[in-house]
Amino acid sequence: MKKCILIVDDDQDIHDIIRHTMAGSFELKFAYNLSEAISILNDSSVELIILDEVLPDGNGTDLCFKIKNELNITGLPIIMLTSKKELKDKLTAFNSGADDYVIKPFEPLELLARAQARLRDNGSDTTEGSEITRGDLDLDLTTQGVVLNKDNEKIKLDLTPIEFKILYFLSKVPGDVYNRRDILKNVWGENNHVIERTVDQHISKLRKKLDNSTYTIKSLHKQGYLFTLKEE
Repeated sequence: MKKCILIVDDDQDIHDIIRHTMAGSFELKFAYNLSEAISILNDSSVELIILDEVLPDGNGTDLCFKIKNELNITGLPIIMLTSKKELKDKLTAFNSGADDYVIKPFEPLELLARAQARLRDNGSDTTEGSEITRGDLDLDLTTQGVVLNKDNEKIKLDLTPIEFKILYFLSKVPGDVYNRRDILKNVWGENNHVIERTVDQHISKLRKKLDNSTYTIKSLHKQGYLFTLKEE
C-alpha cells in the first residue's frame, strides 16, 4: 500500500510537477491553502507533508507549528518547499517544526528522493517506486544507476546525472509524449535558464547509450519525446 503525501501549495504547476514525479511512488493529496490542508489532515491518514510557506490564508510555518503543537499529530515529517532562501526563513521553518527545507526552483527527482529519505527515516518502507523496470532496463533512483539485462549479463550504462533524470522521467509512463518544456520543468526544475535545444542534445546522446536495449526514446515531429519499445 502506497504511503500518503499531502502537498500544500497554491500553484497548480507545482501540483502537476509533483503529481507526475511522485504519483507512481505515493498516494498524493493536494491542498491550495491552510484550511484545505487542515481538513485533509483531520479526515485522512497522511504520512508526510510538502508545504509551501506563502499561502492565500496564512504561512506554512503556522501550519507547521499547529501540526507539531496543537493537532496531536506526532511523527509527521514536514518538507518546506518555498522560494524563501534567507537564513532567517530557514531558521523560522525549522524552529516551527519543519524537518527539511527545499528552495524553489527545485529538481523534482531530488524532492522525490528527499521524501523517500524522510519516510525511510520515519520508519516507513519506501522501496516501492524508487526502482522501476522497463523491459531489459532496471532504473534505481537512489543510486541514479541504470542496468541493461542482456544475454544473462547485467551491464551498467554510463549515464550522466541529467541523462538519468531524463530517462527516469520519460520511463515513468512509457508511451506518454512530453515536449521540451515538460522535460525542462521536470528535470531541470522551474525557472531554469536552459534553452530548449539542450533537451535535444541530451536525448540524442542518451538514445545512443540505449542502443542495445529493446527500448528507445522516440521523437514525434512538433509533439515531443516518448519512451517506447523499438519497432521491429
